[in-house]
Amino acid sequence: MEQTNTLLKIENLSVYYGPICAVKKIDLEVKQGEIVAVLGANGAGKSTMVNTIIGLMKAKTGSIQFDGKELTKMRTDQIIQSGISVVPEGRGMLSEMTVMENLQMGVYHHKVDFNSNLEMIFSYFPRLKERQWQKAGTLSGGEQQMLAIGRSIIGGPKLLLMDELSLALSPLYVDNIFKTLVQLRNEKGFTILLAEQNARKALQYSDRAYVLDLGKTVMDGRSSELMDDPFVQKAYLGA
Repeated sequence: MEQTNTLLKIENLSVYYGPICAVKKIDLEVKQGEIVAVLGANGAGKSTMVNTIIGLMKAKTGSIQFDGKELTKMRTDQIIQSGISVVPEGRGMLSEMTVMENLQMGVYHHKVDFNSNLEMIFSYFPRLKERQWQKAGTLSGGEQQMLAIGRSIIGGPKLLLMDELSLALSPLYVDNIFKTLVQLRNEKGFTILLAEQNARKALQYSDRAYVLDLGKTVMDGRSSELMDDPFVQKAYLGA
């Protein structure tokens, strides 16, 4: 079903590390109910963009509009409270805390019914129910990524940001997790923005995609069309 309500709109965004421009005047749009991928090699600017959306880095120029609010002047905690959640690169586990304690951290900024949302998390990730009293640091990489996703969605965000979801995961776990994201979109209405090096999987499971190279948008379009594009195939799909 085609969605028309724009949830996130980035215009003319530039971000610097000191004198170095990491993101150069990019434009990006995410509509409600979409899965949108941002593709690019390491250093393309994907993580910088994610960190700027959630306020960990400051924009030099441009606008980030989310659900009618301008984010560039807001603090990270205010941005999270407005309805954005993030699965950071490296997962951000609190390794000495249990699975349950990590999930409880996911509702810290949100007024939601933890127990009913917990049942929803366990229905999508039954392994977390089995491991709920285990320390997060003892989980496998795939289980930690399940926990990172569970923690990010338990507060009921309007937009879920995912940074390098497939990093250091086996192909089987990658497929399972991407399929779960599609289920969460289809069944629970989540809107998802993926920053991802694994272009093949990101294009397979997303609706639209943007390709970043050295901080600039070089292509965008429907994921199915980009999958067939000769430049994308050569540069990102190994064809």
